[in-house]
Amino acid sequence: MRFTPAMYRAVSVVALPLASFYLMWRSRRQPAYRRFWNERFAWAPFPRKTDKPRVWIHAVSVGETHAAKPLVSAMLERWPDADILLTHMTPTGREAGAALVKLSPGRIHQCYLPYDAPYAVEKFFRQTRPNLGVIMETEVWPNVMREAGRVGVPMVLANARESEKSLQKANRFIDVLRPAFAQFSAILAQSEADKARLEQLGGQNITVTGSLKFDITPNRSQYAAAQTWKALWTRPVVLFASTRAGEEAMFAPLIKAYKAQLGNPLFLVVPRHPERFDEVATLLKETGLSVVRRSEITEAQAVTNDTDVLLGDSMGEMSFYCALSDQVVMGGSFGPYGSQNVIEPAMAGSPVIVGPSTFNFEQIIADGVEAGAMQRVANPEDAMKALLAWHTSPETCAEASDKAVAFSSAYRGATARIMETLEALWKTGQKREFPTS
Repeated sequence: MRFTPAMYRAVSVVALPLASFYLMWRSRRQPAYRRFWNERFAWAPFPRKTDKPRVWIHAVSVGETHAAKPLVSAMLERWPDADILLTHMTPTGREAGAALVKLSPGRIHQCYLPYDAPYAVEKFFRQTRPNLGVIMETEVWPNVMREAGRVGVPMVLANARESEKSLQKANRFIDVLRPAFAQFSAILAQSEADKARLEQLGGQNITVTGSLKFDITPNRSQYAAAQTWKALWTRPVVLFASTRAGEEAMFAPLIKAYKAQLGNPLFLVVPRHPERFDEVATLLKETGLSVVRRSEITEAQAVTNDTDVLLGDSMGEMSFYCALSDQVVMGGSFGPYGSQNVIEPAMAGSPVIVGPSTFNFEQIIADGVEAGAMQRVANPEDAMKALLAWHTSPETCAEASDKAVAFSSAYRGATARIMETLEALWKTGQKREFPTS
């Protein structure tokens, strides 16, 4: 049986009680899911539009929010009369967005995007009244897009990506998703492969602009702090970045087995999700590793030569962790998660080892491997052997580090290309009037 748009609209309302149960279940480990509950169901008022033109940016979680930063900075500079509404779907995304609000507190507002029920999205548009909507990366909601079309808000899917795995899932609901993708005034894709897959979903007016994540400016104060810490250490640092569930269990025994052969480096493990910090700390200690938690120390001297692992159990310090590292093993690529962001460590000059699961960054990683900035391996054991090869050949590692910096630099410019498209739509969006009903 075909799942039609009318059926989706009905189900989106009926399923709201299930969303309540989901929030309660998530809040057992992340109490922040209980906050701003009324916004999710459109029971609370949304930030009402003032007399200033408004651009709305939806960044579902942390990665999308960080990617939006260069775009937000460009909008603040180019559109001095505009205000920005920033929406999210996760507490960690909202927390990351709070840092963007600090760029211009009077001009940037935050709230959750409500669940995709017709009454909720109608209220959202009626109260916020954006002149332009920008959806970051992949978060396409059919009722949101339908309502945007009804009230005439130009919509852009920016930094857009679509993996083969996501495409296969989306094709199950193609009758619902095709009208949603067709509603975008412009789709700005990260790569030609993303463009081809988005066209299969009904996307039109698609342009390849590259990835905004290459335009992220590292936190310079964190870079400086990291250099101060490294100057006090005599050991290299191996970063396991943004690890996901199951990956720490794969690598913990290998860290113990290989640490002597690797010259006793400091292993820096940074889990992707904060609710797993305690779990990962326990796992590492039970493996027999000496662990120091970042949240419990303020100076480099707390990490001694007897420390096996520094657990990065803090939020908002990825620039610090990347600058501390000499080599990186990328989390999310050794479980079925499609890899996490390989770009920030490359910018910091760390060559990157990725596992077999890279569908979220397939083209970028393929280019990085070809450029010599990254290595793709089949399993965790091979990742440790790749680290060992770099340890025994420092000149090769240094060459890969230089290539990582050059690779990230060559891919900059997505912000400027995206803003070229947004400029015209911004002018169009300011000329139209919201319907009165």
